[in-house]
Amino acid sequence: MTKLFSTLANYNIHFTDKEKLLLQNELQYVKIEKDEFILKEGEVNSEVFFLNYGSFYQYAVDHNQDVNVIDLYTENDWMLNHKSFTTRKPSKYAIQACEESFVYKLSIDSIHKLIAISQEFFKMGKLLDQAVSRIEFYDNNNSPDEKYVHLLENKPIVIRKFPQKVIASYLKITPETLSRVRKRIS
Repeated sequence: MTKLFSTLANYNIHFTDKEKLLLQNELQYVKIEKDEFILKEGEVNSEVFFLNYGSFYQYAVDHNQDVNVIDLYTENDWMLNHKSFTTRKPSKYAIQACEESFVYKLSIDSIHKLIAISQEFFKMGKLLDQAVSRIEFYDNNNSPDEKYVHLLENKPIVIRKFPQKVIASYLKITPETLSRVRKRIS
């Protein structure tokens, strides 16, 4: 739980001991096997996950059966499909484990319950914005080099955890372009 509370503190969310206990009582610690889903396309995202150990990716499969990655998650990340979670509509994306992982799971009902008890829990909404800002950065018009450098500077663990094909899809470039970018950067 130390990682979880440290990550929350990074977002200026500081709980009293009583609030920490309330949160702990609502969280479930779950082991997720490699290739297991925490969200499948067509399901409504009703939970938020804190990744304690492991890695996941969020993606959609297009009509050509190509995997289009929109987010990569590693330790200390919060995972959800923001649009499905906030609109309560089925997700167009899946979130799948890349390796055996351990997560803390918090249901939307638990979140509402906690917010009703303490407004400090309302600040956790900032965590939802984190996912959206990451996706927007890689979807904008930055050059492949700029995207890769940003990834190296802000999430170097991604380079070690995910295959080149997955990273290329996340950066919205081809694996061949990623290979050339890596050569230029190193």
